[in-house]
Order: sequence, then structure tokens, then C-alpha cells
Amino acid sequence: MYCPRTRILREEFEYMQKYVAKYLDYNRSTYANWEIGNIILPLDIANKLAILYNVSLSYILGLNTIKKEKSDIRMIDYIYMRSKLNELKIINNSSFEEISKYIDTNRSTTNRYFNGKISIPTDKLILLCEFYNIEIDELCGIK
Repeated sequence: MYCPRTRILREEFEYMQKYVAKYLDYNRSTYANWEIGNIILPLDIANKLAILYNVSLSYILGLNTIKKEKSDIRMIDYIYMRSKLNELKIINNSSFEEISKYIDTNRSTTNRYFNGKISIPTDKLILLCEFYNIEIDELCGIK
């Protein structure tokens, strides 16, 4: 998953990749691979970048084009996110089969995402946001 805004924002702030990598507690080559899209940007890293650059998670991930600064950016609330996903599943009467098909994974994996047994990859979370028509910042409890 390519997130071009990671590079754009880094350059706007005149940060070197090495600086951002150190802030994230990763090496520069790993950060460079996230920046060019060779490796999917993990959700927690995207959140830390949103905090560093004072923008929404949606903006970092390229889900909206409005770059508005946020004064109340905070870390993702994973318990809230899991609870909200399960609430949306019930409200929309969605089956794990239906959800799995939409996010292109098997039912067992989807079930483990919803039960918090495994982390939801960023690309799958974006698809879940599309499926339920909810902004990622809201789903993650940071809006």
C-alpha cells in the first residue's frame, strides 16, 4: 500500500528519513520501504506519523485530501476500534462471510480480526471502513 503523503509531509517538515525512522524506533531502510510502498504501512506507524505531522490518520493514508491540522490527535484506541467493528457488524446485520469476501480474506481470519486475536492490516482496515462507510479516524477512536 503506497502512502505518498508520508514522503510529502516529511519533505514539507524538512525531515530526513533517518530522523523519522528514529522517531518511529525503526531503521531508515524499513521506513524507506514504507514510504515507497514496498511494505504496507502498519496502522500504529501511520498513527505515529499523523501525530508527528499533526494531521489526521485519514490524510496520512490518502483517504481524504483535506490537510487540516488537528490539535487533539491521539493514539489509536484498539479496544474501541474492535468494539465499534462488532457494533457495526450487528447494526448492519453483516456476516463474517460477507465481510471476508469484501476484504478478500477467509472467514477465520476475519473472525480473529473482530475478536482482537490478530491485528488488522492497514489495507484491510481501510476496506472495512469502506464496507461500513465510516472514516478511519472515527473507527479508531481518534476523531
